[in-house]
Amino acid sequence: MQSQQTEAPKQKKNVVLTRYRRFAYFFFKWYDNKPRPGTLETLYKAGIQMLPGMYVGTIVVTSVLAGTISLAGCLFFFTFVFPTPFGTLITLGVAGGAAAAGAIAFPMMTVNKITAKRVSIDSNLPFLLAYMATLSSAGMNPIDTLRAIALKDFGAISAEFRKIVYRFDVLGEDVVSAINHIATNTPSSSLHDILVGISNIVVSGGSIRAYCEQQSVNLFADKKAKLKSFIDSLASLSEGYVGGVIVTIVMAVIGIILLGSLGIKVLPFLDTQDIFELFIFFIVPFINIIFLVMLTLRFSTGEY
Repeated sequence: MQSQQTEAPKQKKNVVLTRYRRFAYFFFKWYDNKPRPGTLETLYKAGIQMLPGMYVGTIVVTSVLAGTISLAGCLFFFTFVFPTPFGTLITLGVAGGAAAAGAIAFPMMTVNKITAKRVSIDSNLPFLLAYMATLSSAGMNPIDTLRAIALKDFGAISAEFRKIVYRFDVLGEDVVSAINHIATNTPSSSLHDILVGISNIVVSGGSIRAYCEQQSVNLFADKKAKLKSFIDSLASLSEGYVGGVIVTIVMAVIGIILLGSLGIKVLPFLDTQDIFELFIFFIVPFINIIFLVMLTLRFSTGEY
């Protein structure tokens, strides 16, 4: 009963999202006649089942709607609710920011999907190679090994192998072409190298066991080194935060208190209480947000 209640809002949300994308696609059907290869590659790597025209249309329509709604809301607010001489400037700034945010949101979601997929592939790849080496040592040929991996649950890797199996079992391509196609379009450079190596083994008729064992050992060593680098980076950043940000904030608070006790004004139009509130409620949160953004940019790529 509870599962049905939770599924209903999801289904309604999916219906609304589908209708919105169809509405956006109506204005950009022409884009499918000659889509850019970069757009096709991005959709394929992200695993987004969407036409290029629908993808571009969703970005443009979202940006236009966000800018238009923000413009109308600001015009109403600064005309009838809170008139101010800076209303026009604020309105243009808010509308432009909303339009830019609407244009960036969907591409950022796509990039995040590609990054998450690449991180998932790279994290499971050493275990996959060890499993493939085990299957090969049991006497399984490379083609059946690919089919076995496609049926297993190795996350995004199994999805990539299912594409390979689909291409040579359903579409009728030869195995080497299917492997090379996925190797070219996968977001993981490590999986690209592994698939190229497997393709060469299939062509030469060699054993896949020794190759997978050696690559698995190398990837485990790389994974260990990246985790150590990640821990060292976190330690350095935490020391920098404590020694740089926290100490600076404490010293600034002490300085403001001393200035207030001595009756010294930093700015002629602000007293000590105003400076203290400005520092606590605006400057300190801003510094922490900047530090959080730095952490996100540093570790969002999964290169650790």
